[in-house]
Amino acid sequence: MAGLYIHIPFCTHACPYCDFSFELLKDGRVDRLLAALETEAGRRGRESPWPDSTIDTVFLGGGTPTCLTDRQLDRVFGMIHGFFRVDPDAEVTVEANPETVRISKLQRLRELGVNRLSIGVQSFSDDILRRLGRRHTADQAEEAIVLAREAGFENVNLDLMFGVPGQAASHWTDTLERTVSLDPEHVSVYGLTIEPGTKFARMEEEGTLDLPDEAGHVACYYQALDRLAAAGYRHYEVSNLSKPGFACRHNVSCWNGGDYLGLGPSAHSHLAGRRLANSRSLADYLSAMDEWGEAIDMDETLSVEERIHEYILLRLRSVEGMDTRVFRDRFGDDAMGKRDPAIHTLAEEGLLAERGARIRLTRKGLALADSVCAYLM
Repeated sequence: MAGLYIHIPFCTHACPYCDFSFELLKDGRVDRLLAALETEAGRRGRESPWPDSTIDTVFLGGGTPTCLTDRQLDRVFGMIHGFFRVDPDAEVTVEANPETVRISKLQRLRELGVNRLSIGVQSFSDDILRRLGRRHTADQAEEAIVLAREAGFENVNLDLMFGVPGQAASHWTDTLERTVSLDPEHVSVYGLTIEPGTKFARMEEEGTLDLPDEAGHVACYYQALDRLAAAGYRHYEVSNLSKPGFACRHNVSCWNGGDYLGLGPSAHSHLAGRRLANSRSLADYLSAMDEWGEAIDMDETLSVEERIHEYILLRLRSVEGMDTRVFRDRFGDDAMGKRDPAIHTLAEEGLLAERGARIRLTRKGLALADSVCAYLM
């Protein structure tokens, strides 16, 4: 079993915080992208191990895949099923922004086999949405969820963002309450990070970005965990919660070191410790596909130390934590012993909890996950 990720880089506008690979929507470039994706899928689909693999998760990310027309979406899914063997029970996710959602499009996605919709809500405050440069309103976000249900989606994720400029406690409380009332199966909760080169990064350098302090940032995170837990959601990864049975299978597989193939600009692939990445920009990707029929910009086999670092980072992001027996079996007693003093220190500081052979992030540690993992490296 393996996963398939396809990057659709087009958006209707640019958000001031976004550092993903995206382009403003231009029809001619869409058709060029689809042709390039078909070429790439045909080439990769013939390479080992993909002819013998069954795809059990498909994820269309972006960008905004739902800004494509029905004809263009038909072409994407024709490519998927034309070059890969997809399990009939596969989890098939498409990301959507509320302003691009129409009932006819959602119905077409269902006909194409999409069974999971991930909606970029971010906030149910119109003021915060404006600050984030979003093009939808809170009511449009709610309408998108209602339409998803009408179209037959029984697995819906909402993306929410905290730590936003000008975000008052009441904004976040209202967003959480409205989320719970809409009863999605999955919620992803992300703290805003300021990425280099974005408009928000320039505003921060100029001192014109009104960000909450660290304590306020952490408080919003804990509030989300508590409110969603009270509503029956299980916290299974640092930023992700779901109702029982609705954890994102695609992401869980990636976090557990599973194999996946990425197609499109900036897409990454993993195969048994080998990592590949395509050219990041759409222009470079299209140019490479036209000239060479592939656009791989990075191809590396991870060293033992790199695999150790990746294992720690991914397993500790899971709320279940890391089994030290598995770690020892994979990497040896020396690799574990080398980290025992750091584990002891982090446990004393209340950032890690030890129970038998398993270590996991505490509530305090979850809010500082990246720093804790870095300390263990």
